[in-house]
Amino acid sequence: MKRVQALTESLTAHMRHEENKALPLGRDLPRPRRLGGIWASNTQDPGLRAGRAPTGFLSWPAKENKAMASPHTIQRSGRADWALMTAIHDALRRDLDQLLHPAASRTAARARWIVFRDQLRLHLAAEDAAMWRPARARLGGDPRGQALLDAMEDEHQLIGPLQAVTHDAFTMGADPRRLRQLLTRLRTRLTSHLAHEEADALPLIGQIMSQRELGAITRAIHGGYRVRHAALTVPWALAHASPDTCAQVLSQLPVPARLLYRTVWLPRYSRNARPL
Repeated sequence: MKRVQALTESLTAHMRHEENKALPLGRDLPRPRRLGGIWASNTQDPGLRAGRAPTGFLSWPAKENKAMASPHTIQRSGRADWALMTAIHDALRRDLDQLLHPAASRTAARARWIVFRDQLRLHLAAEDAAMWRPARARLGGDPRGQALLDAMEDEHQLIGPLQAVTHDAFTMGADPRRLRQLLTRLRTRLTSHLAHEEADALPLIGQIMSQRELGAITRAIHGGYRVRHAALTVPWALAHASPDTCAQVLSQLPVPARLLYRTVWLPRYSRNARPL
């Protein structure tokens, strides 16, 4: 217990140090706020329009713990290492696929949905704060680049209402047929966005952003400067990743985080599994 506390304190100190030297725009994730049933990030940037879904944290049974490779997973481009980004994208795809084919109770399905919903909010909010906003500043004189960012933001905006209405359906105990229809629509919309982002936006971001900005993106999507967010997001994202992907992602984390992942985060995640 003392060792875990010491590791957590060491990781917290490391994150505070990173925060102190980070760019102003990457200091923290915006806290999501709800606007008429739709989630949006708390930001004053005019390019981040209200209505997007912002964007956790259990494990599934051992029989499911096989590597899942997405056909959309991109290769590393230039200075950017998108291993964590694509692991999170694949985990979002995985959860939606499993929610569409549940073999367990409605209670287990709803618990899985909550995990997915929370991770989606956190992830989209992190992208808004750490990726799209600084990229837009870099692409001020590039109409094609600006158009691509507009498309990314519009796609976020379209995901929000689908996520909100699906959550309401789970909360109200909607008919399984209705839930399946909503989940299918959400999967279509989200997987299309993720494929577009991976094919076009991430390679562009890797070319125009500095190493420091790329590091800020990685920190943001694994939980920003909050240890509790990383403790939930990292094991969830790596639950079905290949050994190579796990090694790449863990190599991006500070040593205390890697030790906590192996000794605390992953075991706790596995204990709290709710199989579908």
